[in-house]
Amino acid sequence: MKLLSRTVSWVLLVSVVPAAMLLVMGALVAFNVYAFTVSPVTAVKIAIGVVPTVLVLGRGLWVLAAKIDTPVHGVPVREHEQPELWALVRRFAAAAGTAPPDDIHLTAEANAGVVEDTRLLGLISTRRHLFIGAPLLAGLSAAQFAAVLTHELAHYSNRDTRFAGVAYRSRRAFAHTMNTVNRNDYLQRALHFLLRHAAARALRASRSLSRRQEIAADQAAAVAVGSAATVAAFRELAPIAGSWDAFLNNHLVAGWAAGYLPADPFGGYGRLRASLHDELAKLRANPPHEADPDDTHPPMSERIAAIDALRAPGTMRVPAGSALGLLRDPLPLLDAALLDALVPEARTKRRVDWPTLVRVGGIASLTEHTGQVLATAARLTGRPPSPHTLLDALDAGLLTELCPTDQPEAPRVRRERARLIVREGLFGAVVTTLTDAGAVVWRESWPSVGEMRLDERYRVPLPDLVDAAVADRPDTAGLRALLDSAGRPHGRQGHRGTATRNEDSRPDGIPQGGEAPWPVGQGVHRGRAPRGPDRVDPPGGPHGQPGRDGARPTRPAGR
Repeated sequence: MKLLSRTVSWVLLVSVVPAAMLLVMGALVAFNVYAFTVSPVTAVKIAIGVVPTVLVLGRGLWVLAAKIDTPVHGVPVREHEQPELWALVRRFAAAAGTAPPDDIHLTAEANAGVVEDTRLLGLISTRRHLFIGAPLLAGLSAAQFAAVLTHELAHYSNRDTRFAGVAYRSRRAFAHTMNTVNRNDYLQRALHFLLRHAAARALRASRSLSRRQEIAADQAAAVAVGSAATVAAFRELAPIAGSWDAFLNNHLVAGWAAGYLPADPFGGYGRLRASLHDELAKLRANPPHEADPDDTHPPMSERIAAIDALRAPGTMRVPAGSALGLLRDPLPLLDAALLDALVPEARTKRRVDWPTLVRVGGIASLTEHTGQVLATAARLTGRPPSPHTLLDALDAGLLTELCPTDQPEAPRVRRERARLIVREGLFGAVVTTLTDAGAVVWRESWPSVGEMRLDERYRVPLPDLVDAAVADRPDTAGLRALLDSAGRPHGRQGHRGTATRNEDSRPDGIPQGGEAPWPVGQGVHRGRAPRGPDRVDPPGGPHGQPGRDGARPTRPAGR
């Protein structure tokens, strides 16, 4: 009876706005037809104002019925390749009182979701899809993953996915209509007022119903897996989302500009999570207490308290250990899901280990102006481009000429601008030379992108030497001595490698230098991991994508 009541409520809520639009359009057309029977001349005058309004409503209703073509994304997880995962999904689908999905896709989102393709505005179900985020598999235990999985599958049993596509279409039709209304037309202004208030009431009721659906799915997860595992899973979602976002934005793209990606991305993600232990523990212990008024999910703290109050022992057995243990040879599958989420260019990047990535990414971040500055110094001095040539140009007082510009600037402004650019270019050239000579080593330094350290035999303040070289009265002696010393045979430690293999080819270990390490990536690697044009990033953290009818983005699922 509850399921029937919920279904009826969904149908009524998602049809309020389209029904109101259809009713108004029908009333306007009927009034104009009636006016024509009374006075054709008057009817023509009325039609001048009515027809544009009817067209606005008609276009909005056409959006409701138009096909939405959004392909299913992610990497397919086939049953013959991952039988253990499929067996778990089937078991917990039965526990949730529903049929299993027709397919499973692994995505690179810190999210999980369910989708149901339907026809006739949700009356007929054709195919079910389950989307699992690779970060969840990497960060959850098997029991926690089973709790999230059961929550998602419970949306099928409650038919929450059935009319999600219709609701999505209804919102699109409403938004299209409101955006095309002519606010200077009195009749359309009245239409805007009517639809805005009708939609506001419907959306408030829809949000209330959606929150009840989430609570019902939470209860299904707790009954199947147990309150303890479900609470632990929900507490883990915010730490996974936050750490994954930091990983994508900073670490994954550390070598992107230089043409590299990590060979073991999820190994690095695991080390990042370990390095953020204290910060993630705070997120875990203090889930969000407030939710956006428009959020279809109750606040996480309320959901956790409600699940904990059930004290459900759980009725299903779950394998011990990490969720990754449910997969056969999981790392290639996770890697494929990550590549699928990036732009196609990602497949052309060379894959290297993390120490190599730190080195090539760090050098790339420091050498943005190096090529330009060295080329200008070579042109001014008539010598080959090199750090020594650049130092010769600085000794000759050519600081300003090293950074030419066509923009009119005051002499002081021009000189200071040139000093900044030349300093960056010189620093990058020196670090590259010292790295080639083995005098600078690069290493992982989680949670930062990495760090570089000058060998202990060169106890010099490198930034101070570079500052002295670009001063008004340049002093390049210190840098020359450092470069000459590093270039001698006793200063070499082997070449830095060509990154042709997934290893750092330098033979020696990481020395403990006398110079404090410099973090790599502060203000450098801030760009997001490039995503594919058809990737859907869930709004508002984990499990917040809209539903679909036919082919649309995924449905909101439990956070």
